[in-house]
Order: sequence, then structure tokens, then C-alpha cells
Amino acid sequence: MIPFNGRTALVTGGTRGIGARIAADLAVAGASVIATGTGADAVAELNRGGGAKGGRVRYEVADFSTREGIADFSKRAAMWPLDVLVNNAGINRLHPVGELPEEDWELVRTVNLDGPVLLTNAVAPGMKARGYGRIVNIGSIFGVVSRAQRAIYSTTKFGLFGFTRATALDLASYGVLANSVSPGFVRTDLTERVLGREAMEALTDDIPVGRLAEPADIASVVLFLSSSLNTYLTGQNVVVDGGFTSV
Repeated sequence: MIPFNGRTALVTGGTRGIGARIAADLAVAGASVIATGTGADAVAELNRGGGAKGGRVRYEVADFSTREGIADFSKRAAMWPLDVLVNNAGINRLHPVGELPEEDWELVRTVNLDGPVLLTNAVAPGMKARGYGRIVNIGSIFGVVSRAQRAIYSTTKFGLFGFTRATALDLASYGVLANSVSPGFVRTDLTERVLGREAMEALTDDIPVGRLAEPADIASVVLFLSSSLNTYLTGQNVVVDGGFTSV
């Protein structure tokens, strides 16, 4: 078991999919976890239920779709004694170049790039002052390779790794390590909405390990990078794709 006793972690987009599994696994490992969601009613219901893993996960409403929402949440987060930040919240829109709606570009960029940049900027001073921190940004294989209609999404995910590397260089001397994890195709509601169930199943022929990832496959890598067992790895992008981008 990777130890997180006494640590406080923030996981954005932590109510479903990969984020929910990361939050739950951090809690099982002993961390006190704050997980964000966009729906006030859903967040309230989760908190009324006592939170996940015996109350170790507290849920907060956060709107990363607007700069105002990001700023509001970042101010709150800056007050928490965070040891771990996992920037997981993200969205996707599919359009070919030449037909990119400006509103979708603004939305995806705001959630996928502005959110992690501004939230990290807000919590970094506290981590520096405490002399410890682990930051993990959830990227994508489409921040390493790309395919048709992924111009908006790939731009944000390529940019996120650039930010990760710069963050690592700025914070390394303060005991704060920053890395990104780029999942391949993961069996989540978001993947099914974007690709469809039939396309998801067809993808297994292109993945050397012969299956899509489960959220647990991604969470286990995030936990190591977020933990005190990671003492020297920073500024890196770990691609967790079952070999897809190696073919």
C-alpha cells in the first residue's frame, strides 16, 4: 500500500470516471481527499451520504468552464494545506479544422488548460512554503499523438504537458514534483459518449494488451506519482495506453 496518511489531496473532476477512482484510491491509502464536481445537487447528495471511503472524501462544487468559476475555486483551494493536486477535470469536442466553433474552442481550452494552470498557480505558494507537494496533470494520448477532429482537444493536452514541464522546473527546488499522466482509451462514460460503444470495442484490436484501460489502471500510476515514494521523478509525461502509441 502506498502511504498517504496525514496527506491532503485535491482531485478535480473527482465524482466519476478516472477522477472518482483516483479520489477513492487516495482515500483508501489514508489521504484526506477533496474532490470536485460540477453539479451542486449531486455534490450535496454525495456529502449527505457521508462521502466516499468512510468520509475521507469531501466533495466541493467547482465550475471550471468559466474564468470566474476557476478564480472562485482557486481562492478557496489556496487556503487548504494541500500536499497533492491532481488536475483531472477535462472535456472534449470533436470538429475538423476549418469548422472549429469558437465557443467550443473557448470552452475546452478553459476547462482543460486554464483550469489546471490557474489552480496550480493558486496552490503552489502553499506547497513551496511547506516544502512538499506532488502535482499530477491528467493529459491524454492525444497530447502525444493525434487524429482527425481532435484539433481543439490535442492543442489543450499538448499545452498541458508544456505547463507540467515548466511547473516542474519552477518548483523542484522547493520539494514539489510535477508530472503528467496521459491515459489511452479508458472505459468511462466520457469515452463512450465521444466514441460510442461499438467503436470502443473495435479499438481493442489496435491496443497491444488487448483491452481498454480501466480507471484503476490510470489511478495506480497517479498514486505513485502523488506519493512520497516518488522522490526524483518530475517534469515527465507517463503514457498509460496499453502500448497503443508504440505500434
